[in-house]
Amino acid sequence: MSQENGSLRIRAEEGPDAHVLRLTGELDLASAGELDTAIAELCTDGAQRILLEMGELSFMDSTGLRSLLVGKELCEVNGCELLIGELSSQVRRLFEVSGVGEKLVFRARSSEGA
Repeated sequence: MSQENGSLRIRAEEGPDAHVLRLTGELDLASAGELDTAIAELCTDGAQRILLEMGELSFMDSTGLRSLLVGKELCEVNGCELLIGELSSQVRRLFEVSGVGEKLVFRARSSEGA
């Protein structure tokens, strides 16, 4: 399954131990609702674990950070785990500057696939 809104592309895959959402492009005010919807649908459909791969995101603003935090809360309410996988350098820097990375759970780097 693939969703696209403006400059954000979300490719959903079902891995052996997680539903994977691969994000490409820009996660901002114009596109954050698409990520919110994708996470909500997986959580309410009974997903146990969602892995967000963001290595190909070229841009993310504070609205994208908010979507991640809201998604984490929604997952917790539904008994689901939201994990953060690969990050682009821009997103990694945003996490460092904002401190949001401390509130999220990152996948262990030792496993390459989901």
